[in-house]
Amino acid sequence: MTPNNGEGSVEGNGSPQPVRLNGKAAASPPDPAPVQQSARREADISSAVLKALKQRDPTGHAPAISADTVHPIGNGSGDPDHPVHKRTRGAGLLPPDVRKRLQADILPQVPPSTMRRGEWKTNWAQMFSRLFIYSWTAIKWIIQVGWDKLRGIDTLDRRAERFREFIEILGGSAVKLGQQLSMRIDLLPYEYTVELSKMLDRMPPFPVEYAIQRIESFLGRPLGEVFKEFNPVPIGSASVACVFSAYLESGERVAIKIRRPRIGEQFMADCAALGLVLKTLEFLTIFRPGLSHNFLYDFRAMLMDELDFSKECRYTELFRRRVHKRMSFVSAPKVYPELSCEDILVTEFLEGIWLREMLNAVEQRDEAALSLLRAQGIYPELVARRLLRANQFGVFENLLFHADPHPSNVVVQRDSRIVFIDFGSCGVYTSRERNIWRQFSYYHQQEDVGRMVQSAVALLEPLPPIDIDELSKRLENLFWENLNAFKSKYTQWWERTSARVWIKYMELAREYDAPLALNTLRMIRSTLMYETVAARLFGRVDAFKEHRKYLKSAGKASRRRVRKRVQNFLFKGPSPDDYRSFEQLLDMGNRTMYLAQRWLDQPPFHFSMMVDKFVYAVSVMLRTMITFVFFTLGAAFLVLASHLVRPGPSVHNIWSACEEVLSWWPYQLLVGFNLFLSIRKIMMRLFDKDVRTNSTGLT
Repeated sequence: MTPNNGEGSVEGNGSPQPVRLNGKAAASPPDPAPVQQSARREADISSAVLKALKQRDPTGHAPAISADTVHPIGNGSGDPDHPVHKRTRGAGLLPPDVRKRLQADILPQVPPSTMRRGEWKTNWAQMFSRLFIYSWTAIKWIIQVGWDKLRGIDTLDRRAERFREFIEILGGSAVKLGQQLSMRIDLLPYEYTVELSKMLDRMPPFPVEYAIQRIESFLGRPLGEVFKEFNPVPIGSASVACVFSAYLESGERVAIKIRRPRIGEQFMADCAALGLVLKTLEFLTIFRPGLSHNFLYDFRAMLMDELDFSKECRYTELFRRRVHKRMSFVSAPKVYPELSCEDILVTEFLEGIWLREMLNAVEQRDEAALSLLRAQGIYPELVARRLLRANQFGVFENLLFHADPHPSNVVVQRDSRIVFIDFGSCGVYTSRERNIWRQFSYYHQQEDVGRMVQSAVALLEPLPPIDIDELSKRLENLFWENLNAFKSKYTQWWERTSARVWIKYMELAREYDAPLALNTLRMIRSTLMYETVAARLFGRVDAFKEHRKYLKSAGKASRRRVRKRVQNFLFKGPSPDDYRSFEQLLDMGNRTMYLAQRWLDQPPFHFSMMVDKFVYAVSVMLRTMITFVFFTLGAAFLVLASHLVRPGPSVHNIWSACEEVLSWWPYQLLVGFNLFLSIRKIMMRLFDKDVRTNSTGLT
């Protein structure tokens, strides 16, 4: 009997057999008869295996057998060199020459385009250069505003118009900065935001050679191998990118959007200059300390999103794929991810009319143009309703929503089909934010102004230390006025939108120093644009009526999904996801009482953490004293050094030098100014509302 893995074995008749341990034979010699029989059997197996391997080899020769690819099979004589082998599962997968080629380091270690993010750097020279340009422009704007005041023709609208004109003269990144500032209704007067949204983003195109070089560098192929025809004249030239048209080898016409060279560094320099100005205004206590922190972060994030075409490609694809499942009359252009990267975006070339052209036809009452549009199935009232539906789908149902739907970003096609372009500015909502908006819409439908106020205040969280009762009362008056105007039959088109409500809401937020979250700002601004454009197209459109229609349609879709889930549950049994949900429900049951008790103990509104007034005052005064001592001693050491190097009477100790420094009137003025700023900071904190929680949990 052959040995089993080197372990001892015993014949069935009970006679002892030789034992092999670790490949070594025991002292007693083996029986030659069984050994010869086993050797012949293994030789037959070896011959059959080698024959099969020879048949599988394409060259007709048996593959070479190496020690690292086969395992020797022991034989009765214990000879490890016996030519009996078996093939392992990993042997012979690839020829040696192929494996050698694959082991070479020929692949560039470059992350995918979706993992590469623009990390632009700036320096002090660039920042101060941009700061000087903006400062000089601001001085000229102030001089012209002053001249208008002297002539008695100064108005807020005229100031805003001049402001827009100066930004357009600056051009470049200043235009994009102005467009982003047009969203900040919570920080700028509404007249300024309206004017900034009118800015024309037109810039001279960059050389087409750069565009071709960038395309060929990314694709690694000549331009002619990718595009059958390429138009060197750009069809659009803006502050961020130029757009070219081309034809693929398949005959499809595409639009190629290429980012301008070095625009990222210029944007970073603008952000740094703006940050320096805001920090200076905070230091001078013109702005509340800490007010600009979130604004700068959100502002920089918005600009970086505009420059990242990989994100825009992904947003466009997500919106297009998801909206097609719910609405056949809304779409986005098809994208080509294999031809796109962080600074190149290739999409299908859209044909149709711009929404701004349709607006002009309606407002100018161009019946000839309107009749031609109706012949193509394009009706202003239908387009208006579909715009509102698209907004409701993006906010309440979709993964993201288009945050910049101005008429130059919407194409209207036959049968009133709407196509959105330029997804560089998109918003996303958390479940909490989406639920707040749902509740606000529901309470508006129920005419419950009190609950509307609670939802509106929740959008401002975390709240600064403010008088909640005062803010709630002002919001309540605002909502009642809007609700009465909305329910009346005798109203203008602009009274049938939520624009006036949200404009006043932003003014209150600015008055109470409560800056909103970026996504909330994007949603409010996009809603204003959707409803305003829809009302201009069709004056009798009812935004809340369209919202009720959307809810009905969404409810039907939910009913179908629930019915399908219930049928699968009843006829096919619980799915693995159902069992996991049951387990989560059991865990939630254990936590429900604890969370409910904790919710009852919390105040109804959340406030940002504030340092105690006394602690804040002490810390500010300590910083002021430390700064005074540090600069006084530093100036005193400089005085001592100057007396040592110049002839004449000298100061021999540090205290005399300090007395000399304190006797300088410019230094006294500087110390007094610093003390004045510190006192202003303390007074601003002392006048904040006290936020305390009593035993009932109410503020």
